[in-house]
Amino acid sequence: MSEIADMVYDDPEKMHLLCVDLKLNLIKAAQATVNVKAALARKEAIKNIKGDFIIRNNFTTAQVQFTPMPEGRYSIDAIRSTIGITEKASYMARQEEGGAHTPAQGQTLAIPTDVARGGTIRSPVISPMRVGKLSKKRRVHGQSNREYKSMAAFNVARAFVAFSEGLFLPWGGSEGQRNLHEVVSFRRSGDAARFETMQVYKFDKEKTIPQPQPWLFPACDKVETDGQDIFNSQCRKLGL
Repeated sequence: MSEIADMVYDDPEKMHLLCVDLKLNLIKAAQATVNVKAALARKEAIKNIKGDFIIRNNFTTAQVQFTPMPEGRYSIDAIRSTIGITEKASYMARQEEGGAHTPAQGQTLAIPTDVARGGTIRSPVISPMRVGKLSKKRRVHGQSNREYKSMAAFNVARAFVAFSEGLFLPWGGSEGQRNLHEVVSFRRSGDAARFETMQVYKFDKEKTIPQPQPWLFPACDKVETDGQDIFNSQCRKLGL
């Protein structure tokens, strides 16, 4: 302490430079700290997503990004880095906070079944089964049940068209939007006919309301508990 007092008394200019240098290094340590915290929070957030949700590819986790604090001379209050998820994966905000999931267009949600995903819930929807590619040209339409003696006969006729022409069968659901099925077999025996279908899409919900399942805030909170240790480590690297 006496050495510092002597420096202030004997060479105030040198003391001033020492203080300036100390301040600059503290700013560097603070910048490094917020960047390390953001990087660690991103890592924890991705870990939470993989552990709590069904992830079918790397798209969602790749959208978890952070913006580091660039080097420069700032006030301590201005030093911060940000972490979040890009607009491409904005659906993860609904998982974090909860809220209604409504269709981007139309009146009902297009909910793919495992069939549309190639047989497993953990796979993405295969390209030919994407709802945007299942246009009306790929669906049985244009028939009226008035042409048939019964609804059963009507359904058999539509199933035959779907099976023989490789079309999808709108069946069940609401009048405005039928669920979609793939007819996988069709057999005739005299006047009787039997067919089997596998549902490809459900259109029976106008919205879903998932419960909040936070993945980002817990990641940030976990890293924040180590904030002081991270800052101390950065200070030591700078010889403080």
